Amino acid sequence: MIVTVTTVVVLVLGILTLALALYGGFVSLSVFEGQSGSSEEQQTSEQKYYLLGMIGLIVLAARLLNVPIFFWMLQSLVPYCPGAMCVYGVVNVGAPYSTIALVMKLILPFIYGVWIVFEFVNRRQPILLFTKGLARSFLLVLVPLVLIESAVDVLLVASIRPVYAPCCSSIYDIDPPFSPSAVFGPEIGMIIVLATVTAAAVLILVQWFSERSTYLSILTLVLSAVVGFLYLITIHDTLAPLVLGLPEHHCPYCLFQEFPDTAFFAGLFWIGIASAGWRASVDLVWKRRDEPVEQSTNVSRYLLKISSLCLLFSMVSLVSHILVAT
Repeated sequence: MIVTVTTVVVLVLGILTLALALYGGFVSLSVFEGQSGSSEEQQTSEQKYYLLGMIGLIVLAARLLNVPIFFWMLQSLVPYCPGAMCVYGVVNVGAPYSTIALVMKLILPFIYGVWIVFEFVNRRQPILLFTKGLARSFLLVLVPLVLIESAVDVLLVASIRPVYAPCCSSIYDIDPPFSPSAVFGPEIGMIIVLATVTAAAVLILVQWFSERSTYLSILTLVLSAVVGFLYLITIHDTLAPLVLGLPEHHCPYCLFQEFPDTAFFAGLFWIGIASAGWRASVDLVWKRRDEPVEQSTNVSRYLLKISSLCLLFSMVSLVSHILVAT
């Protein structure tokens, strides 16, 4: 195990959030059971729900904060792994835990964010509509996910040692993943970039009208998944080799290391996609329950603005880097 400031922070966050999540699991169980009891038990359950909400917000906010710290940790460990030229070397040394952790850091924050958004919306209501559902989802979904993610983080930190790590060119130059241009020719790369920017613009536009129809909210979720996938392909296939000035080198880790602003805007892009998904999820559930849309309007508007701005700036950054590089 390599001891650095970032590895210690990741370990401490993992252990503390896991312990707090387990305690929250016991609280959520009592809240869930109390909702089905007498009126007195229901009143006690609602009081405990506020404690659960605080625990949930602390745990999930900490897990969200852990995402940038995790990637910072990987970058800070590059000098400790001989042969590593970028984060790929650290990921290679920490496999398979590093691969599992990377996938989790991209997917799980979306799930955490959904719970947080519903918690904010629920607290704004005169009657706590989602108390039972939030307590049940915390116990059955979030606690296991936090347990698995924290365990993987601990195993990853413990498994990384100062051993030789193969260079990223061993995979990204020979058989690059997510690289259609390597199969169909370089022209397809620009077509994918154009498709990514166009789909992102459509996603921004659709969000501003999604309150009018349930189908537009569903379309928002579909577009979010499509745009996210296209953006991943664009980074590997076109952005990395163009900006790095190495036509055969598709390593996104080198791109983020050499041009940190691309990592920042990639983070903004993820926030934009996630915010769109969170907002669409709230709107769909709200319309399904036939509740007045105005009750969730404030949170929905904040998410709409955040998503639109983040997607807009990330696409401007993407296009600017490509134009400068070409």
